[in-house]
Amino acid sequence: MAYDLHIERADETPISVSEWRAAVEAAEGVRLCAAAAHTITNPKTGEVISIGAREGDVEVLFPDGEWVSVFRWRGESAVFAARFDPTETSHPAWRAAVALATRLGAVIRGDEGEVYDFETGEVVDA
Repeated sequence: MAYDLHIERADETPISVSEWRAAVEAAEGVRLCAAAAHTITNPKTGEVISIGAREGDVEVLFPDGEWVSVFRWRGESAVFAARFDPTETSHPAWRAAVALATRLGAVIRGDEGEVYDFETGEVVDA
């Protein structure tokens, strides 16, 4: 099972979908999902999985010019899989998460409640 990171407010105040959409529209290199479904290809097996997109799901522009589905909207926060080490602060998903969280006055929190520093990707509060 993948480990997820969450963009949410530290005080647990919900983020509305309209706030989320406004943050996405104001940030560079992110956009609301254009497709009706997310398609993921397993790099080891080549298996292709398709999952229906939901309102508020967001894609990130990667350096190779490909838009990749990264953020899943979950009603009051956004979730993304930690398929990289958060200390790799140049990773496109991390940079996008920091930009969006900053615009929303939010934090990036792990599944176990830990909070990550935007600049270093290190855990600062558990």
